[in-house]
Amino acid sequence: MTAAVVTIVLAICLAVLVGWALPAWAISRLLPGLEASGHLITNYRGRRIPTGLGLVWLVWGAGVALVGSLAWLVMVWLSSGVTSGEVTWATELADSSLSAAAIFAVFPVALVIGAACFGLVDDLFGDSSARGFRGHLSAMAHGRLTTGGLKLLGIGALALASGAFVSRQTQSQMAPGGWTGLLAGLAVWLLASLAIALTANFVNLTDLRPGRALKTYCVLAAIGLAITLVDQMVSMRLFAGPIDVPYLATQMVQLGGSKLALIALVFGPVLAAWKFDLGERAMLGDAGANAMGALAGYLLVAYSPLWLDVVVVVIMLALNLASEKVSFSAVIERVGFLRWFDGLGRLPVEPTDMAVQEGDDDAWAGGPEASRR
Repeated sequence: MTAAVVTIVLAICLAVLVGWALPAWAISRLLPGLEASGHLITNYRGRRIPTGLGLVWLVWGAGVALVGSLAWLVMVWLSSGVTSGEVTWATELADSSLSAAAIFAVFPVALVIGAACFGLVDDLFGDSSARGFRGHLSAMAHGRLTTGGLKLLGIGALALASGAFVSRQTQSQMAPGGWTGLLAGLAVWLLASLAIALTANFVNLTDLRPGRALKTYCVLAAIGLAITLVDQMVSMRLFAGPIDVPYLATQMVQLGGSKLALIALVFGPVLAAWKFDLGERAMLGDAGANAMGALAGYLLVAYSPLWLDVVVVVIMLALNLASEKVSFSAVIERVGFLRWFDGLGRLPVEPTDMAVQEGDDDAWAGGPEASRR
């Protein structure tokens, strides 16, 4: 119990460091250079500000990969040379280190870093000659690969890789055999991959006003974390038999601590970028929005049952297709609650800014343009 508490407290501290402190430190020191770089775009009220705020997710990904790897190494070192069945401080600490490592291993770091990199390429080199799924696919059909098309292919491949991990994890819990298991695994793989890719694009579509993509990500990620909590509580079967108070206390401490660490990791970069995005100092850009969306999509399907995967895919597909015809900004302005939520924390709009907002377009563009934000 003592080793578990010590390790989980350490895991929470590391999660706060990696999730919030490190990205906040990095972006506060990068921002002056971004502002001086000259790579500025016009936001929705006509202000010239830099992109690059999404770099917090690259810093986050590097930190998660490092801490997760070190935690696994500590677990291996402590457990080596211990006789099977022997209980020592080393085995207890090794088990706790394994739990801490699992917290960081939950995240598909390659997915987040890869999505951020493909988004960054689109931020830096993209243009508006092709828009939406139709525009990028049409360009590819005519032998031209846009940066948006490259992002579509790249994030799609990363989503397929992450979906395969979700499928393997789900199959290990279901354990069906033969053709039934193969078909079930294929269905989970395809649905999870679609959900991740579509959510990555959907969050990017909402990055049209300061803070909108961050808020969308927070809502989706919170739902994903709730799904993981329910799944973990069901799989642990804490109250299935006679209550063992010491065991129950240990499990609840580890469960509560792991969820606090996950919350710090999931929402830390949001806190790091919040004041700069809402304060209109910089834009998340595709680098940040695609990285957030990919992670949110993964959290939604990583521990969800098959029927819920179907629901997520249907909703995300409908929203992505609707964006080709409907302006999200117009819908938000017409719905009171959405308008209130969307405006939370944002700088007030001056009358002289209203003309700049005309012609807003929610379509997935090939690169940065004035109408995006």
